[in-house]
Amino acid sequence: MLVSIILGVLIFGYAVFTLYRFVKRSKMGKCAGCALSEKCSTSCSPNK
Repeated sequence: MLVSIILGVLIFGYAVFTLYRFVKRSKMGKCAGCALSEKCSTSCSPNK
């Protein structure tokens, strides 16, 4: 019983963390939220 509760809390917590990270990155914009933003050589124009 206790293991099920702990597992449920861990899964729910990870889901909340993932949604928070997604919303945070989506507010940054296309290039700022990209994992390669520091090493990217392309221009980040809205037309692409």
